[in-house]
Amino acid sequence: GNKITLQAILSEPDTVQWLNFGNASFAEQLSRLFIGFGAIFLALCFWSLVFYAPYAYAVMSFNYANGQQPGMIYGLAFSMVVVMGNQIMYEVCARVSDYVGFRSSDSKAVCYMILFTVSCLWNVLVDMVTTYYVAEQIMMELGFRTYNGKML
Repeated sequence: GNKITLQAILSEPDTVQWLNFGNASFAEQLSRLFIGFGAIFLALCFWSLVFYAPYAYAVMSFNYANGQQPGMIYGLAFSMVVVMGNQIMYEVCARVSDYVGFRSSDSKAVCYMILFTVSCLWNVLVDMVTTYYVAEQIMMELGFRTYNGKML
C-alpha cells in the first residue's frame, strides 16, 4: 500500500481551491507565472499603443499658443483611456492569477494584487511622462523662460 502523510496548512477550508490540487507542481506554477508576465506585458503594450498613443498624439499636437487649452472632450477622453487601461489590466491580471493554479484563493488574491499594482504603476508612469511633455510644450508655446532668461 501507499503511505499517507498529513501536514498543517495555513489556509481556511473555504479558501482551498480543490481544482488546483495535483495538476501543477511549484515549478509549473512558476512557469505559468512567467508566461503570465508575458501576457501582462503584451496587454500593457496593447493598451499603450491602441488607447494611450492616439490620446497622447492628440494632446501633443494641440495648439497651446496664446494660452489655449484643450476642451472638455480631451479630459473625458483621458478619463476613458484610464478606465479602459484599468479594465484591461484588471481582466488580464485576474486571468493570470487563475492560470497559475494556486491552491488557495488567498494566494491567488495576493498574486492578483501584486500584478495589478505593478500594472497600475506602469499606467501612472506613462501618464507622468505624457504630462511632463505636455506641460513642457505648453510652456514653450507660451514663451516661458528659464531662471536665466533663456527661452524654453
